[in-house]
Amino acid sequence: MLDAAGNTAAFSGARTKPEMNAASAKDACAIGNILARAGVPPAMLRAFQSEEHALESARADYSHAIRRLNAEGGSLREIAESLGLSHQRVHQIVEGEAGGPARRPQRRRFDWPFTRFTRRARQVIVLAQEEAETLGQGRTGTEHLLLGLARAQDEATSSMLAEAGLTEDAIRERVAVLEPSGAPRKRHGFTRAAKRALERTLQEAHTLGDKHIGADHILIGLLSDERAGSVAIVRELGADPETLRSAVLAGR
Repeated sequence: MLDAAGNTAAFSGARTKPEMNAASAKDACAIGNILARAGVPPAMLRAFQSEEHALESARADYSHAIRRLNAEGGSLREIAESLGLSHQRVHQIVEGEAGGPARRPQRRRFDWPFTRFTRRARQVIVLAQEEAETLGQGRTGTEHLLLGLARAQDEATSSMLAEAGLTEDAIRERVAVLEPSGAPRKRHGFTRAAKRALERTLQEAHTLGDKHIGADHILIGLLSDERAGSVAIVRELGADPETLRSAVLAGR
């Protein structure tokens, strides 16, 4: 997940607890049985069993933390890189330990490489999520991403949006009309249209030969789908999406 400053803060500090794997837990259990059969004093055996329990608890907490990071939107790649683990190991933990209880099949999560986003582009995503949550609209759509762009005031896009009449207040008013507001709700990911727009953002950056994704790439992606709510709002506010898109490309 991203914080309000656009940082991948969900992974900070996660390296502090060493990973406990399934093999070490099984070995500890086997050693405990051997000690009991060998007539080891009860006090010593209880101490060993206490350590064994602590080992199991630490391993369970570690696995739970990784699954929670994934559930909150962290990709397997991001989690693996942040914790210094292999992608395969993180995948095993998220999907369930080998030989452990089967986990309920999960829907495919939107795995987006936010690590390629600039700080300001990440801020756009966070602001869009905050707007969707505050307005009680659940999923973050292209209209919220457009509103996030207006709020972020990025130097590459803010002047173009303002000149086109796409101000923060004007966009928020149209968003409320496009999708009626409700009570504040927790975030539930992106809409399909928003996913398409972000995928187009990545494609545009690749086409332009850019290694990083900025706010201007996001705006280009939002203006590329005629079916998107962002394009509908741009038209409703009297601007032409294609003209605005061309202006963004020309201003690079």
